[in-house]
Amino acid sequence: MKKLLLLICASAGALLAQAPTVLSVINSESPTQSTQLCPGLLASIYGTGFGSGAVSTVVVLVGGKNAYVIAVTPTQVNVQLPFDAPVGATNVVVTTGAGTSAPFNITLTAVAPTLPVGPNTTIGIISNLKGKFLSSTILANPGDTLTLYAAGLGATNPVVPAGLAPSNSVVQTAVPVTLTVGGVAATVSFAGLTPSLAGLYQINFTVPATVQGNAAVILSIGGQTSNTVTLPLYGISAITSGASFLNTGTATPEEIISIFANGLGTTNELASVFPSTSAQGVSVTFNGIAAPIFALAATGSQINLIVPAELPTTGTVQVQLTTPAGKSPNFPLVMETAVPGMFLTNDPSNAKAQIAAVQFANTVWIVVPTSTATALQIPQNCTASSANPLSICGQPAAPGDYLVLYMTGLGEATPKGDPKGTPLATGVVAPVDGSTLYETIATPTVQIGGIAATPLFSGIAPGTAGEYQVDFQVPTGVPEGDAVPITVSMPGSNTATATLAVHTR
Repeated sequence: MKKLLLLICASAGALLAQAPTVLSVINSESPTQSTQLCPGLLASIYGTGFGSGAVSTVVVLVGGKNAYVIAVTPTQVNVQLPFDAPVGATNVVVTTGAGTSAPFNITLTAVAPTLPVGPNTTIGIISNLKGKFLSSTILANPGDTLTLYAAGLGATNPVVPAGLAPSNSVVQTAVPVTLTVGGVAATVSFAGLTPSLAGLYQINFTVPATVQGNAAVILSIGGQTSNTVTLPLYGISAITSGASFLNTGTATPEEIISIFANGLGTTNELASVFPSTSAQGVSVTFNGIAAPIFALAATGSQINLIVPAELPTTGTVQVQLTTPAGKSPNFPLVMETAVPGMFLTNDPSNAKAQIAAVQFANTVWIVVPTSTATALQIPQNCTASSANPLSICGQPAAPGDYLVLYMTGLGEATPKGDPKGTPLATGVVAPVDGSTLYETIATPTVQIGGIAATPLFSGIAPGTAGEYQVDFQVPTGVPEGDAVPITVSMPGSNTATATLAVHTR
């Protein structure tokens, strides 16, 4: 009787077991290229009825060739596609103890190059000669030999079956691999399977000597190009306007800029160190001239400083970073006569807002939408409430108001704007009492909502270095709104753009 019950239970279990169904097959290493598949690639098969037993209980055929099964859950089977699977239109069939799925159609390409990244990062899976994986705190250097891990590089030489790559022989890609780092071709010494692992390739390469900072890495093979990952190197990643964080790679003398770089250490010095040219052992030179530093945000990989006044306004200068860890390669910076950039007012309620840093003349009131003033938790309706001009307050501007716009990068400024005058020396601030006004030798073009506004003053703000102010009156006819475009340009320069809140009172 007991044996009969066992047989009945077994028969019932068999009847209840679900035959497998394949719903999708995706590239396990590349969510952005999920349907790009090739022989040798790690893939995830999604569906139902796969069971939850040992991998030996599931057989996966791709174009009639055996795939290497890595893991099984009731709704997912992870496999390495067979190296000898046919390229082109083919199908996937999954067989379990409960039956065989209907064929699921897929298309295989010869290669599907993919560079995996770590969680919540763009940094590639890259190790150094010590076997340590690179990160924002573990950096490589120009000239280092590194190993980049990849997937989807296709056939191998010699040919090997799907599964754990042999550890006792060298298995190279059948097709040569090329690699660019920061747009520069890198020397590849080896490209092939990683021993004792399934579906993982490695590329051993040398970092080009001229590349530094966060460098973009792209792999190409067989006419196909991979996704882009980041290689974290010691040195400078980018140079931008310190006001807008735009105008990458260009600057002008006396401009406040931000340098983004790796290897700045872990100690911040956010209180202004100006006019010192060193902070926590970090310094920057332009053609050998040390630049005064405003602040070092080491943990944010950022330095704010002023471009030396002695530099030219044309051509290219070489920027070099020095830290206790050493010197970076030269970073080329294109010089211009002016590179306007507007300082911005932060809106805690809208991270995408580009609100120009503007004050009402002869006050510390700021020009912002009412919603921004609320988010900043500052008083509003400054004019109507007769607020103290020396107390913080925020409201939109109105036609006829006199305003002060804060910028950087407006070019040469001399006493009274005399073209033959002497600009401020590097590290010197304009007199705080305004006894000498350093005015731009060229007049900016200012527009609000497409309507021209006449600059009443354009020059270095008293008591500052590198910070310019442009005084103007809001013209009549300006369209109303919380985000009216305001633009500023200098002769022959780019145009800086932000927004200004304008409402009739």
